[in-house]
Amino acid sequence: MQPSPGRPTPGIGLFAIFVFVLIAVPKMNVKIGPVPFYFIDGLIVLLLFHAQKLPPLPHGRRPFAGTIQVILILALVSEMIGMARFGTYLESGYIIIRTCLAFSVFFIASQMVRNVADVAVVLRAVVLGTIVTASLMILTSLPQTREPVMDLVFSHSILEPATNEVVDDYANAGESGVRGRTLVGVSILGATFINVCWPIVAMAWLWPWRLTGMWRNLAMLGCLLAPMGVLMSYSRGPILGSILIVAAALVLGLRRVRRGILVPVVLGVALVAVVGVGSQLFFFDRLVNRTEAMFDAPMQDERESERFLAYSQPFEHVIEHPAFALFGEGITVRFAYVPGEVQMRGQATHALFAISYYAYGMVAAVLYIALLVRLLLRLAGPALSRDRKVHSMMAQVLFVSALALVPWIAFGHAAVSTPRGAMLFFLVIGLASGLEHFRAPVRRPTRNLPVYHVSSRHPAIG
Repeated sequence: MQPSPGRPTPGIGLFAIFVFVLIAVPKMNVKIGPVPFYFIDGLIVLLLFHAQKLPPLPHGRRPFAGTIQVILILALVSEMIGMARFGTYLESGYIIIRTCLAFSVFFIASQMVRNVADVAVVLRAVVLGTIVTASLMILTSLPQTREPVMDLVFSHSILEPATNEVVDDYANAGESGVRGRTLVGVSILGATFINVCWPIVAMAWLWPWRLTGMWRNLAMLGCLLAPMGVLMSYSRGPILGSILIVAAALVLGLRRVRRGILVPVVLGVALVAVVGVGSQLFFFDRLVNRTEAMFDAPMQDERESERFLAYSQPFEHVIEHPAFALFGEGITVRFAYVPGEVQMRGQATHALFAISYYAYGMVAAVLYIALLVRLLLRLAGPALSRDRKVHSMMAQVLFVSALALVPWIAFGHAAVSTPRGAMLFFLVIGLASGLEHFRAPVRRPTRNLPVYHVSSRHPAIG
């Protein structure tokens, strides 16, 4: 049976822990010999047992499931091809396991969040995770707080496997602002995680049910920290994602997230203006220089040319290597030492389309892009509706989060090249698919039962 209305789904607390770990400390691990075992992988295994015991989605359908299953099959076959070709049996086996776990996040997310009580539990996890990640981005960027944060947080290999490299890099950062870092990873990845979570935290600020004043205050804090965290990544893609978030709040009138987005941006702009754009606390020179290079001489700098060639080289490559139309060489070759000719090596892969082509083949690359487009189109309708149903309220938030993914997908590769990036990608899609739980159930015409709204005293339960 489906859980009682208003009662949290069994296992939702474990799912909330997973969400927090993904947003805040996804690389937490212990090493047994040379092999790292990630805490988040263990959580996914446990969640799979919970999720499979729950009833299926209403109406017997799970949006996006077919496309994701096809991509997974292409990914696994490609990894096996790479394993046989390059002899990376142990490395490829490890990557195959982590790839399956990352894809399973879609199934778990669409199963676990089934009612208003579940949403409240997950909101708390997103709020706390966003505060941690945004705070670390800001504190590692500012010269006054960088060293103590490195000593206190980043010096522990259980949280940051590359602790020596990270601490050494920031020890030589000087007395001015630099690109911040989080336990999610490099600045562009950490800032993307913040962007995706920001609209969800904004919803928590105004969520009508089951959140106390303390949690609303924490949500407000998360909203205030989020745009500053993205700014102090000094990464153009995430900053473009924040611009899309602000534009959506302004142009589309998304009332359930507008205050949590616009108020922090206004305060952030005022703070930067008071301190001064030219202050040593900031690192705006990098943004100016990289933006100028992008427009003035994009093909003379590999960091810029990769973003353009990522959309032309795969088509040239597939003509010379027709087998890549169906399958790639796997993603393992990106991490393991592989002698011989690796097709991915030396190619422009700074986009999800390109990295997924070389790793999984052209069909998978096209399906990834189609998946993001379908996600936006499916969420756009209910997000722009004027009704006050819970389904529409959550669609608004996920639509804005999906918009934040667009620059990352267009100019980054982490959604394929890193398991934690894939987990975030499939988490958003899984939550969107799980909105079927919140749709009004199909009823006989003779039964005229009420549908509760956000303005009602009782939640609408899907």
